[in-house]
Amino acid sequence: MPQTTQTRAIALIRHGDYEQPADVPSALLPYGLTTKGADQARACVALIHAFCRSHQLVVRPVLHCSRQLRAYQTATIIAAGLKDGGAGDIYGGEAGGAAYVVEEFGELAERSVGAMANLTMQAIESIVDADPRYPSLPEGWKSSSDYCLPYQGAESLRQAGTRVAAHICRFWPAIAPRQVQVIVGHGAAIRHAAAKLGILAEADIARLSMHHARPVFITCDNAGGWHQVGGEWKTRQRAGDEFGE
Repeated sequence: MPQTTQTRAIALIRHGDYEQPADVPSALLPYGLTTKGADQARACVALIHAFCRSHQLVVRPVLHCSRQLRAYQTATIIAAGLKDGGAGDIYGGEAGGAAYVVEEFGELAERSVGAMANLTMQAIESIVDADPRYPSLPEGWKSSSDYCLPYQGAESLRQAGTRVAAHICRFWPAIAPRQVQVIVGHGAAIRHAAAKLGILAEADIARLSMHHARPVFITCDNAGGWHQVGGEWKTRQRAGDEFGE
């Protein structure tokens, strides 16, 4: 790992597979994990264990997640697995034997489409077409980093990434030496946060995605530079093949 004041890391995790309606941007959808998604969350525990063993770290007892059900369920399954599997017991320390808990944060949410939440792509485009205030939506708007729907509560993917990056920076000082902070959120918001922090290049945002419930580990060096120190991004089959995640 890069030289840091204390060796510590953050595990960035995209939630597991969930019940997403067809042709609907993921955004703030309220649905939970599928059976496959729950299995992915359970498998994630072993990946966290392996990273902790290889770097002689422990998991911070408070796991962070967004307020979306799919992220909360992923985080709670991981927390239960850490308790049963003893990731905090590998090297003892502050987290050894701890009961892992999950805390939700609104700033870890996926990109909001505001008043267009939970509508299909066709419905969103039809509403905009019928609205005399706005031009038709540009092609590829849902995967554009900087496009924001012209409706109350909407934000761009880059804006979502900026708030996730702010959360990461805000809590970095709270991570004790030899700890890993687990953060469960959403793929596109995390990718844009990684770009904001300088971990990913701008071109990587569209080229890469995240595997469900497979962590990417990052750390910050003494000069304030962020680095990836473990895990793998997913190469997307084609740009725009995901609805915001």
